[in-house]
Amino acid sequence: MSEDLPQRESHYFTNNFDSARWDHFTGRDSDIFVCTPHRSGTTWTQTLCCLLLFGWRDFTIKPSDVSLWYDFNLDPVEAVNALLNAQDHRRLIKTHTPLDGIPYNPRSTYVAVYRDPRDVFFSLRNHLDNFQRSDFTFDPDEDLSATFREWVRTPARNDAGPITSMEIIINHFKSYKRFEHLANIHFFNYGDMKRDLPAAVTKLAQVLGIETTEEDVGQVSRIAGFQNMRNNASQFAPQADAGIYKSDENFFNKGTGGQWRDILSAEDLASYEERLGTLLPPEDIAWLHHGASQ
Repeated sequence: MSEDLPQRESHYFTNNFDSARWDHFTGRDSDIFVCTPHRSGTTWTQTLCCLLLFGWRDFTIKPSDVSLWYDFNLDPVEAVNALLNAQDHRRLIKTHTPLDGIPYNPRSTYVAVYRDPRDVFFSLRNHLDNFQRSDFTFDPDEDLSATFREWVRTPARNDAGPITSMEIIINHFKSYKRFEHLANIHFFNYGDMKRDLPAAVTKLAQVLGIETTEEDVGQVSRIAGFQNMRNNASQFAPQADAGIYKSDENFFNKGTGGQWRDILSAEDLASYEERLGTLLPPEDIAWLHHGASQ
């Protein structure tokens, strides 16, 4: 493969996902990959894709049953491959691995979604706190400022998850941004999706090569609206009804941006901005924070 195309050259792993599983993957040209850091709009994007691929009328599909998380090492890779191989429609595959850790097919479609890192930090914490496992629960008296600053300044490691380091999220973004010139890699921003979901649906349909009507866009936007997905968490939350969450509804916690404004101090934000400025150029920071609607 040409060196000006993405190369699979890094190994990423934590206690629940492992990019080495891609050793066992057989791709199809028609595959669609939803490529995101954790808590950056993954489930939302999977749902939008499913609604466009399968139609919104009488939509009873559970997106996580159709769109499998390939990196997730708690499901045997043989079982995941069997499910994928049995799918005779365009496959929709979820991954949290950076682009240099997955196989690249120039004929497949890659949908990369990103969110303001400060919002990701709070969403990650809320998500972990919603697990039944007591070791994921946070001390309500914890010094949140100190925790945030540690997250900001901790270097990334390939064997650590994003709750430990902001740089993990940034490295994920950079791995795709490097190849933004490729016609099959498409960027979406969580903030843009929140501000104008019908516009995002229209763009996503174009990316997937699916023709839509005004009614289609409106109905997809309605079904994939935050409150509807939260109200129907048994359908839309991954592994709903499995007893792993304190509340399936709280998988969709707030779906808003900027909750950090009332919590983080000016000193916290200054530390964040200083560190982020060493990792990304100003134009990329502006896009992460505000999307195209700056």
